[in-house]
Amino acid sequence: MVGERVLASRDQSGASHEEATVYDFYELLIGEDKTPQVVVDFDDGQRVLMTAREPNIRAIEEDPVTDEFDDDDLDDEPLEDDEDGEEGEPGEEDWDSQGDE
Repeated sequence: MVGERVLASRDQSGASHEEATVYDFYELLIGEDKTPQVVVDFDDGQRVLMTAREPNIRAIEEDPVTDEFDDDDLDDEPLEDDEDGEEGEPGEEDWDSQGDE
């Protein structure tokens, strides 16, 4: 968690979240209770200690479409062969012949 970017409510009201970087993380122990605490660095340089629970701290939602997709990985994969052992290239038999009646 240290070093991750999060959305943090600077005034700990659960509103007005800003992006920040987790600087430190630990658990506050009081008797049997454990409360997660986090120190975040806001982009303006201010560091704030706060409880590491929603709604004060939230994960930044990642875009599932672009997250860690690398189309260069596909370059090394061979094309699938068809039944004749030839690469799957379109040929004349693949064209729709609607106008050839």
